Amino acid sequence: MKKIKIYVTLFFMMALSSVATAQFVSPVDFMRNNPKSVDANPAFYTKDYGYFNLFLSGVNFGVQNLGLKYDNFFRFNENGQPTALLLNDGVASLRDVNYLNTYLNYDFFNCGRRTAHGYFTYSHRIREYESFSYNKDMVQLVANGNAAFLGESNPADISIGVAARLFQEFDFGYQMSLTEQLNIGVRLKFLMGFADAKTKAMNFKLYTDPDTYELELVGDAEVLGTLPYQFVMSDDGELSIVDKRFNPANLFKNYGGGIDIGAEYKFNDQWGAAVALNDLGFIRWNNYAVNFSGQLYNNPDGTLIFNGLSQEQVNSIMNDPDFAEHLIDTLMGYIHMEPQNLVDYTTGLNTNMMLRGYFDLTPENRFSAQFTGYNMGLGMKPALTLAYTGSFKDKYDVVVTYTMLPGGCDNVGLGLSANFGGLLMYVASNNVLGFFNPANRGLLNAQFGILFTSGDLRDRSTTIVIKDQDDWDEWDD
Repeated sequence: MKKIKIYVTLFFMMALSSVATAQFVSPVDFMRNNPKSVDANPAFYTKDYGYFNLFLSGVNFGVQNLGLKYDNFFRFNENGQPTALLLNDGVASLRDVNYLNTYLNYDFFNCGRRTAHGYFTYSHRIREYESFSYNKDMVQLVANGNAAFLGESNPADISIGVAARLFQEFDFGYQMSLTEQLNIGVRLKFLMGFADAKTKAMNFKLYTDPDTYELELVGDAEVLGTLPYQFVMSDDGELSIVDKRFNPANLFKNYGGGIDIGAEYKFNDQWGAAVALNDLGFIRWNNYAVNFSGQLYNNPDGTLIFNGLSQEQVNSIMNDPDFAEHLIDTLMGYIHMEPQNLVDYTTGLNTNMMLRGYFDLTPENRFSAQFTGYNMGLGMKPALTLAYTGSFKDKYDVVVTYTMLPGGCDNVGLGLSANFGGLLMYVASNNVLGFFNPANRGLLNAQFGILFTSGDLRDRSTTIVIKDQDDWDEWDD
């Protein structure tokens, strides 16, 4: 098709972006000699006097698959080749609601420096995250057809959700020690959005007549979205762009703000705990904000009657692109979507929280347990991580993690960090096994970067700025 209907374009743009590319727990979060650990908690103590880098300071991307797994749908021979398709087993392995969550963080610039009373940090990064949800009925309908959904009381209840966002972030952080045991931190964020799309409704019911097997599809759809281009839609639903030239000014019209807060407390020389709340904030979308809403219709009550496809039509769909294109145009004609230009709308950030306890067997060897709750835009999901951190000579970190989350308890992570005379390099993944079988893993992540650090290390006790009333008096003077 030379022209694409706006509802098809918007839906598949969001769905495919979700499949193609949020931040999950990483071994970097547990490193004690790497300043990038403050991304997990702004209160984490930084040993180096200062650090900085441009363009190579941090790349972090990952996928969380709480749904379709390749192994559940096939039987394999001894060589690992699929020999049989097990649709019923695959569908049975799904939850009522399934998720595919993804994220990408790219740091343009990072720096930090010790001050008289604490530690200042700054970063500028691009962030992208998406969440795609789908229910079990949708997969069962595709896999087994509509024979399992007969009668008015047993429809196929199809529900789809998408949340996708691209924005840049400028954050300013500060950490300080209130006592020898308590460290606190805060990070203020200024946000500028590029693009956003979120389904407010994408729900359909497919009824099958038990006698004639005629299909009746009823549903509605509503999507909020904004892009750096202005769209118009003709009366027959055709989409066109007002001006295809990219205007950089459009990247600076959606503003927002956020905050990260955290604390770390040492009970004694061996036991400690940390807590943080990250990405508490919003973005106000002002640039070409649009609301798309509509429903399926053919009959006056908004329903579509479909009598099925013949074998000849099925063959034509597979072998004749022109026939398939015409059929899609015909079916999509039953969906009537009305665009409504909005002055603006507001979306919240994907807030996450972490609670960690740790035990230092020796000053170099730490064992941690962390609970994390992630909101990927379509609901909060929990994760439990057990970690070992070996920190040696104030230069090297070795981290091993084990993460349990819904849909996957086989996530073994590994992280390495080394400082070579002020050049700090690190690489990590929260599931190294996933690179060998990614289609069947619930969690997959890679993170790496380079930082330049200053070697002026200071003992924690020299940074304590609030011990008693005398300290407050000194500040007043």
